[in-house]
Amino acid sequence: MNVIYFCKKMFIIKCMINVEYIKNKIAYVSFDSGKRSNLLSLNVIRQLTDIANELSHNKKLMAVILSGGTQNFSFGFDLKDKEFLKLEKLDFEENRDYFQLGKIMCDTWEKLKCLTICEIRGWCVGGGVALATSCDLRLAETAAKFYVPEVERGLNMSWGSVPRLNVLLGPAKTKRLLLLAEKISSQTAKDWGLIDSYLSPNKLGLECFKFAEKAAKMPRLPFMLTKESVNNHANAMAKATSYNDQDIFSLAYANLRDKFFQ
Repeated sequence: MNVIYFCKKMFIIKCMINVEYIKNKIAYVSFDSGKRSNLLSLNVIRQLTDIANELSHNKKLMAVILSGGTQNFSFGFDLKDKEFLKLEKLDFEENRDYFQLGKIMCDTWEKLKCLTICEIRGWCVGGGVALATSCDLRLAETAAKFYVPEVERGLNMSWGSVPRLNVLLGPAKTKRLLLLAEKISSQTAKDWGLIDSYLSPNKLGLECFKFAEKAAKMPRLPFMLTKESVNNHANAMAKATSYNDQDIFSLAYANLRDKFFQ
């Protein structure tokens, strides 16, 4: 991990994950593979989890802005990831451990005590939606699009995202997003409650930073305790209804194994 100091900002670069600390209380985290799809490989998922764990130990941090690719936030999990393709040779129990990595990543981001703001540009698909919904706020550019194709492709939407989506959208619209795999615009996403606002590309970053600055001015202890209270209420049934995400995915994955490994 390289650490570079520049002016009043500190940059930490860990492979494709970039962390920029601003004024000690705000962090800007971006993950960008440089490819249009900006897929989430198992390695990237681990890195994002590690970064969230590192941020959780920062006692001064009040806000984190999470951004994906410059063209698209993310097209989701990389089903052609070389490490993922090796799972064919592993038994069910070993596969189960791998299938939990996405959920662990989302849970780790959700448990951060500071305010988490997801900055979304372009397409936000599948696992990208799961990661975005683990943040407190979601702001998107006007041209952003959202799509969850898992069920359409014979899989289930996992990573603990179904309860989060249900809280944000309600049952009917969650079913439209997941079961019918509807592609929705940022305007529809705002109407449904998936995102908090949408802005022009040149205003998006500034608006995210405004929220971060507001959080940075708040007293940390009551801020942290209130966030915990809100999350505990919203997610009261989440564990009970999504604890076996990885097992359902394993079943669906096994059913489509020949398709994945062609």
